[in-house]
Amino acid sequence: MLANSMDRYGLVSRFLHWAMALLILAMIGIGAYMSELAKDDPLRAQLISMHKAVGVTLLGLAVIRILWILVSRPPVMPAALQRWEVVLAKSTVGLLYLLMLATPVAGYLMSNTGGKPISYFGLFELPALMGENHDLHEVLEEVHEILAFTILALVALHVAGALKHRFIDRNPDADVLKRML
Repeated sequence: MLANSMDRYGLVSRFLHWAMALLILAMIGIGAYMSELAKDDPLRAQLISMHKAVGVTLLGLAVIRILWILVSRPPVMPAALQRWEVVLAKSTVGLLYLLMLATPVAGYLMSNTGGKPISYFGLFELPALMGENHDLHEVLEEVHEILAFTILALVALHVAGALKHRFIDRNPDADVLKRML
């Protein structure tokens, strides 16, 4: 089934969830790795170019994902969950959606203000939304990094919650992970 049901995510939601999860984690790892490479290392330039293109792709997927939620509502939270668990889960997911938009936008603007073009996998160059500005570039670089590591922390919380319900609570009625598998 492509669409979500009352108790399970559909194929579209599951694909977007897992594809984005893998890409986001890879992007954070690659971002951390490439920032440690020497500025003149050719691998650094290749990784930065790829990082930008995948970041634009993730922004597009986040928009598609949000639009999909409007078309196919997510399953209701299991009644077996405590109220605080529902509030924490919904808050975490809401912040993740916000950061899935804000992080690539910050990266895009960081490239613009750094005077660096954004090539989409060598197919075409994306337009600059802002002009070169060294001071703003430095701020956006910090913001982009903070947002990326905040995503990582929220993903860890998200995963911990799902694993708690499955392996600690051991209540099949509270197992939210089975809805996404």
